[in-house]
Parts: sequence; structure tokens; C-alpha cells
Amino acid sequence: MSSFGAIATQDRPYQHEASVGYVTNTEDVSDGILGIDYRYYATPISQSASPYALNGFLAQVSNVGINYSVFDAIDIDTITVDADYIFDSKFFVGMNYQRNSIGNIDLNAYGIELGYYVNSLTAISAVYDDGERSVSEGYGVKLRHYLELESTPGIDLIANWLHENSDNSYELGADWYVSNSWSVGSGYVRDVDGEDFDIRTAYSLRLLDVVTANFAISKMINSDVDGVNVGVAVTGRF
Repeated sequence: MSSFGAIATQDRPYQHEASVGYVTNTEDVSDGILGIDYRYYATPISQSASPYALNGFLAQVSNVGINYSVFDAIDIDTITVDADYIFDSKFFVGMNYQRNSIGNIDLNAYGIELGYYVNSLTAISAVYDDGERSVSEGYGVKLRHYLELESTPGIDLIANWLHENSDNSYELGADWYVSNSWSVGSGYVRDVDGEDFDIRTAYSLRLLDVVTANFAISKMINSDVDGVNVGVAVTGRF
């Protein structure tokens, strides 16, 4: 069995990533969101050089992805297509399109992101989003940095600002990777609806070199949201 385990998870590089996941709240487990994702990377991605959840971000490789999600509780399904192109100069451009179907109504939205990888661990970008009907025009700035540590892999830090409908939204987050598989962290969001603070943890269980089970738990603090948010997904990398 130990020999099989060593062979099973050798962290081989991958170019394709596909997953099926379910996110819900313990107050009503049946009212969750089912999601299916696929992403293709232009060149192989290493799984051994960083935490598994951050392999794609830290690789700085051009990619394209598609996501489908359905939320039966409010009769909405969503399709999102996005792509990032990384230039040799480390400037990058990202584009995304999203279609939300709510009952018999379709809402289309799109966005563009222009950014630069300051170094192998840091990205800064400007974003613009717009759409039709109730989709609001907005613009903002995103900053992400991975802080490497000596005793553990590191900390994933994000700081985002978005201006929409004369209102400003702010997001801060920090996830400490105790190992390449396990992280603990917290996040803060402030927008027109108020402010929320959460604590969270996530774990990637390597079943095989090409199959990983992902688990995530988060709890909103000082919020009207009861219960605990739970996410489970199975991801294939090949």
C-alpha cells in the first residue's frame, strides 16, 4: 500500500484541469450550487513547486476556462468563459463573458482585465465590467501577492477595490498554507450592503496523481448569515 501511495501522487505536471463541486450552507444543505469547471493551460503546470490551490496563479501561464453552475433554489444557471494571455514581458490581458439565465430571462455580462506580474509572486491589474439590464458597469484594481515562508509554504494575500454605481467595494483576504494541501485564513468584504468578515479553512486530499478531493469550510462572523458554508469538489489534473 505504501508503494502504491508513492506511485499514485508523484506531482506530475498537468495542462488540463476539470472539476465537479458543490457549495452549500449547513442550514439547508439541499439548496446549494452545483458547478462544473474545465481549464486548459498553454504549457504544463508544476504541482510540486507551490500549494496545490495556487499552482495555476503562480505558474503565470496563458489559459482558457469554462464554468457551468446551477442554483435551483432561485432558478438560476450560469455559464462563464474566460481567458488569460501572458506576454513575454509579463504583462497580461484577461477577458471573460458570463450569461445568467434566471427563469426565462437571460442576462449577459463581460469583463476585461489588464495587468502585470511584478515578479514571480505578485500580480497587479485593473478590471472593467459591464453588461445589460441590471448588470452594472464597474471598474477597479486587484492586487495579489504570495508571501513565501521558511517553515511553511507561505501566505496568499489579496486586496481588491471596485467602483460601481457611485459605490466602492473593498475586499481583503489572507490564506496561510500550513502545507501544500492545507490552508487556514480569513477575509473581509465591505460594500453597499454592509461589511462581512469570515474565517475559513481548505484541504486538498490527493487520492491519485491525477485526482484530488477538495474540501472547504467557512463561517461568517457578525453576519445575518447563519450556519457554516461547506464546499466539496473532485478535481482531475492531467
